[in-house]
Amino acid sequence: MSAQLFSQFAKSIRKPEFWAYSSWLDIVTRYRRSRLGLFWLLAPVAMFMLVTGPIYARIFHRDLPSYMVHLGMGYAVWRLMVMVLTDSVTALRSNKSFILDGNTQLTDYTLKSIAKSVFYFVSSMLGMLVVLFWSSAVPPVAILSLFVTVPIVLLNLLWLGYSLSILGARLPDLSHLINTILMVGFLFTPIIWEGSRYPADSLGGQIVRLNPAYHMLEIVREPLFGRMPEASTLLYVLALTVLGWLLALFLCRRYSRYVPIWI
Repeated sequence: MSAQLFSQFAKSIRKPEFWAYSSWLDIVTRYRRSRLGLFWLLAPVAMFMLVTGPIYARIFHRDLPSYMVHLGMGYAVWRLMVMVLTDSVTALRSNKSFILDGNTQLTDYTLKSIAKSVFYFVSSMLGMLVVLFWSSAVPPVAILSLFVTVPIVLLNLLWLGYSLSILGARLPDLSHLINTILMVGFLFTPIIWEGSRYPADSLGGQIVRLNPAYHMLEIVREPLFGRMPEASTLLYVLALTVLGWLLALFLCRRYSRYVPIWI
């Protein structure tokens, strides 16, 4: 039964017309009538950086180019995670008719949530590339690290999105809880501020390092500056990945068959 989840993902990946093409079509249709069109995919991250970056760079006495990398990459990855979480938790309930029809895999909706969020993330990265090449703190070769670190984040979002979709089908209030946690989580995640302000051996540092989002951001941002993430971050992400997929396997084996009844 442990192979059931992976076989479902494999079947879903072989049919991208449902989760990839339909997600892109939804995005294109949404912005078709606007004058700026798909530019709106890039606008949120660009506006956040242009408005917030110069202000907080002066508050924190930071060099603007390097701080813009910290801020922009942090917000882009945070936005990716938030979009996957908020979409996944309602994915199965909002596609009730397709699921009851029996022609789709539950993993199709996880991949659809991931695909939609990745389209937005890639669009954000088009603007971030300008910042990355502009900042002297980022060695050009370090940009290639994104091809390793971003897939690690996506690997974790896969199990998290699937698990939340199953739990969200059973617990309708979970979506409200997730939205509340994410609103508060933005303040406790080093997106605007920097986690390095709190040493690992301090109480504040220990609290910060309990936050999974902190480690996800660090594993993406630190290599861009030519630095290795802390050993604790590497171990945290490894443990989170292994335990997370074990949770997803358990939920698939134990509860996936009840989804049509729950929704």
